[in-house]
Amino acid sequence: MLKHPSGLYHQKMKFVFLLLAAAVTLAFASVSGIFLSQKSEENYMSSITVSRTILEEKSAASLKEISNTMTDIVNDSLIKEWSVSEGTPDFYFLSSKAQKALLKHAGAGETRFQVYLLLNNGQIDLENNTHSTVLSPEGSFSISEFLKKKGLSAKDLADIQHYFETNMFPYVIPHYDEKGSLVSLYYLIKGCKQPRTCIYMADIPISSLVGTATPEKYWISGTNGLFISSSQDEEDLKLFKSLQKDLDSNKDIVRKSGFYIANTHLLSMNWNISYLYDRYSLNAMNIFLYLVSVMAIFVLLCAVFYYVANLLYKPIYKVLQPHIKEDSQSYDEFGILNENLAKIQSLNHSLLATQKTTDTLLAQQYYQNLLTDPNGCLAPKEKPFFPDNSRFCVGLICFTPDSSLPPDDSRFCQLELYKNLIFKSCLQRNDLVFVKLSMYRYALILISDSIEDAKALAAQVMSPSPETDEEGGKYWEEQIILSSVKEGFENLHPCYLETLKIAEYLPMLPHDKIITHAQIADIDSATYSYPLSMENKLIQTVIEGQEQALELFDNLIRENLVHKVLPMEVLQNFIYALIGTVNRIFQEMKTCPEEFIGRSIDYEHWYTHWADSVTITGIKTVLTETIREKNRRTQTQDEAVLSRMLDYIHQNYHDNIMLNDLADQFNISPKYCGILFKQLSDNNFKDYLNNYRINQAKALLEKDPFLKTKDLSTLTGFNSSNTFIRVFSKYTGLTPQKYADYVMEKRDRNK
Repeated sequence: MLKHPSGLYHQKMKFVFLLLAAAVTLAFASVSGIFLSQKSEENYMSSITVSRTILEEKSAASLKEISNTMTDIVNDSLIKEWSVSEGTPDFYFLSSKAQKALLKHAGAGETRFQVYLLLNNGQIDLENNTHSTVLSPEGSFSISEFLKKKGLSAKDLADIQHYFETNMFPYVIPHYDEKGSLVSLYYLIKGCKQPRTCIYMADIPISSLVGTATPEKYWISGTNGLFISSSQDEEDLKLFKSLQKDLDSNKDIVRKSGFYIANTHLLSMNWNISYLYDRYSLNAMNIFLYLVSVMAIFVLLCAVFYYVANLLYKPIYKVLQPHIKEDSQSYDEFGILNENLAKIQSLNHSLLATQKTTDTLLAQQYYQNLLTDPNGCLAPKEKPFFPDNSRFCVGLICFTPDSSLPPDDSRFCQLELYKNLIFKSCLQRNDLVFVKLSMYRYALILISDSIEDAKALAAQVMSPSPETDEEGGKYWEEQIILSSVKEGFENLHPCYLETLKIAEYLPMLPHDKIITHAQIADIDSATYSYPLSMENKLIQTVIEGQEQALELFDNLIRENLVHKVLPMEVLQNFIYALIGTVNRIFQEMKTCPEEFIGRSIDYEHWYTHWADSVTITGIKTVLTETIREKNRRTQTQDEAVLSRMLDYIHQNYHDNIMLNDLADQFNISPKYCGILFKQLSDNNFKDYLNNYRINQAKALLEKDPFLKTKDLSTLTGFNSSNTFIRVFSKYTGLTPQKYADYVMEKRDRNK
């Protein structure tokens, strides 16, 4: 369980999970309750079906036995003889025989019931007594005694006699006890060939038909309109009649008006006994157990969801923990998030501003490369970019501060403001780009079809008026040098070089605001082109041993001797400048030609024979020899350094040496040591060390194949056997053990 101050979101999360647990429990309780109710009801109906079947079989068997017994009694010859002997001298004698016959028939079956023979013709003897006209296995009775004993009235007897005057079907009279419950049925029949006053009655206890474990409520119905209720209660009787109405008695189980009705079919009598069952409901114990189960599930779900809520909240708390006060009892997570979001938004704004500045700087760098790098046109284009087939003119803006005025911050800010105005003005256009080169030099890349259009566009760009100083004037002078118009990105660099060349003649030109090559054409043809920047670049490339220096030298010769026809005096100064460059190269290298290239240079001969082509060839030869010797010495030094590095590895490979140890030996940083080792050996330090160690391990195994892997790994500088096995397998494709087996197998073959 998490032990920390309670957060508002955490509390809401736990409350939501509590509601979820309640909802899940409610859903489970509903589904399980419905399922349990349906299952219990199915079981209840199944038990009713089984009970109905048992009751039907029992009732059918009992009625069949009673029917058969009554048929036997009706067809008994002694009873027939007795029934017609009334008023004869043999009547009492035959009554005794008939009684024995009744006793025989009544005791023959398993069903308990009583049989009575009613014989009533209204005759009176001499003593004014009615003949005993009721015969049973227990004896004979008078009609009045029989009626009293069976709870019948004279009206009932009259109804019976009246019924059989017109019907030959059985007649049934229900008999109820004092409580109004049905206790027996009086089943009366009359033989078709018997006197009309001879009636056979069976007193059938209701338990013989429906048993003792039946529902308390039932009724008996028949096709002839028979309807006997199990109770004389008016509400029950009303209920039974309403249920009997439109009841499909052919179905065994009928659900109606909230009750289950089980119909038993007694075909021998054409009777139906309908048993009434209440709809099933769970008892109190089942309901209690069900509620306890639901509560247990709810508690379990609450515990599980509480744990899940804490588990889900744990990473949130870890994120928010640094921002929660130690003494706080509660905190608002979303409040903390909003605070941090505000900080993130602020940082995002700063980042966007930085990104915008970075994009601007990258774009500036891209355009700088286009101008200053011969291969700058090969770089991916940055926005805004121009179509490749556009015609361009490069303008070089030169700001020259007034040297007569003392430096002042306000004047510097004034110039910067002026440059920013020009930059913003260029950003609003899609036909030019403003590029910063240095503090006082900027470039313009203009899309223009002619030099005149370029002049107009440059004048328009330089139109923003800067604020003047206290004396009412500017403290600087700006001039725009425009190159010739050329097509394609690849010509931007030559155009830029053209502006630089023109800029060399600025001190000799009038202070015009826009200057083109046409203004220096005469001067250019009469002077040599060898600016100080070109000389410095030539010296640097020679000192570094770059072959590019020879290409620069050839370009100088081609530009000044092939493309121009220089006066002899100017040509002499150019050759002297080249001779001076050779002298500066050795001065920069702090050596002399004898020590570096192995021979001296006859500068006096060069100066004397400056007009001879051999002099230019000799200068190039010295440059070539200097570059070659520089590369040779560099390679020799590299080989010496690599040899020392490899010696250190070979001598210390069995120790746990690392790149840091190698770097310490040469007093250099590990990063530079790794780069240097890679450059000199075409392999990184780790791979070379591991490869050498594995080769030494193979050599040791070839001498002694029985060396243990642990000892072998220690001897070759590995700090664990597992690492040794993994590296050995990587470089040889075999484990140390398999390689040892290979060595022994090879020895056996050689023997």
